[in-house]
Amino acid sequence: MADESTRSAPNSDSPSQVQYESSEPSGTADKIYGSVGLDFASHFVSYGGDVWGGGHDFYGSQSTKFAYIDLGADLPNGFALTFGAWSDINNNADEDTIGGNIQEIDVYGGLTYTTGAVTLGAIYQQWYYGGDTERVLDLSVGYDDSALWGGDFALNPSFLTHIRVNGQEGQDDGAVFVGAIEPAFDVVDSPTTPVSLSIPVSVGFMTDDFQGGDSGFGYASIGATASLGLGFIPAGYGDWSLAVNTTYYHTDEDVIPGNPEDDFLTGTVSIGMAF
Repeated sequence: MADESTRSAPNSDSPSQVQYESSEPSGTADKIYGSVGLDFASHFVSYGGDVWGGGHDFYGSQSTKFAYIDLGADLPNGFALTFGAWSDINNNADEDTIGGNIQEIDVYGGLTYTTGAVTLGAIYQQWYYGGDTERVLDLSVGYDDSALWGGDFALNPSFLTHIRVNGQEGQDDGAVFVGAIEPAFDVVDSPTTPVSLSIPVSVGFMTDDFQGGDSGFGYASIGATASLGLGFIPAGYGDWSLAVNTTYYHTDEDVIPGNPEDDFLTGTVSIGMAF
């Protein structure tokens, strides 16, 4: 599976699709673990919605940066805690910023449960932006199907129900339903600079007026993520990696009417450190 120590916006559609999964511990004895990182993104895409209206402008005036910290703790009997924070940093808005160029801060916490190849998650989030707060509950299920393919390959299917339990002023409460796979491959097997490739694919359906339009099919996306492990950095400084992603989106203008373009390409360059 692709190295997930670099992570993209937790409330966006960038891979990995099941959001807020705790970082993998670096060793089997670790009970508390986490990751920090910074993403340089051409677009901020939240469930098919082109938040800053980048459209066809690839790394143009509406590009942004995401910074995050994600923490996890193993509990007995397959349970684990996950919590953290994420921020959207740019100068794309003239007012209602949290402070300086910080446009949004999300905080979250929840619980995951793994039994065999199945992982269930329930994560509560509060998104602070535009002078108000959006409250969200994500319910997820993921399946590790690697054993079906001999252990060297997996489709990594997942399903996410993203529920807006309390929107900002003018937002309707509702839900998005996202099915996804993310097949992954080891390209270079190296102890110092391993390279992996994953192909995230997702389809999202939403309830009426969730993105200001009709209910039904909202978007589909397909992308490619190349990850490079920086194993030459001494272990005492954490487990570092670089990742480059590009994702193509097709959206429905009746369900997501606010997008300047129905079809657009995004890119993200990420650096992260797991511990």
